[in-house]
Amino acid sequence: MKVLIVDDEPSIRYLFSEFLKMKGFDTDEAENGMEGLRKFHRDNYDLLILDIKMGFKNGIELLEDIRRQGYNTPVIVCTAYKHLEEDVRITSSENVEFLEKPVDLQKLWEKVEKLLGMKTNAG
Repeated sequence: MKVLIVDDEPSIRYLFSEFLKMKGFDTDEAENGMEGLRKFHRDNYDLLILDIKMGFKNGIELLEDIRRQGYNTPVIVCTAYKHLEEDVRITSSENVEFLEKPVDLQKLWEKVEKLLGMKTNAG
């Protein structure tokens, strides 16, 4: 399975990428929404992980574009801005989970399992 991680913080992209690789996923990264949209159209991803606050198209705009184009790809939205969760729910309540920053990797894994219909196990 392949995951696209879109976040303007290199350390977050690296952390998520390495964690998901340890879990057996292929990962790709983008540093902003525009790059993320280009990569999304170029490749087939099973899951997107989006930061909300980014330049060159934020996570909400990227999610809106993807949904408007008819894609229902599962998305995990990461944000330190809890109040923005409602904006995303209005945009797309289907196949979307939220993860608050700072990120707990166990919670990230639980969201991945839930969205991808994987059997939950400890670890």
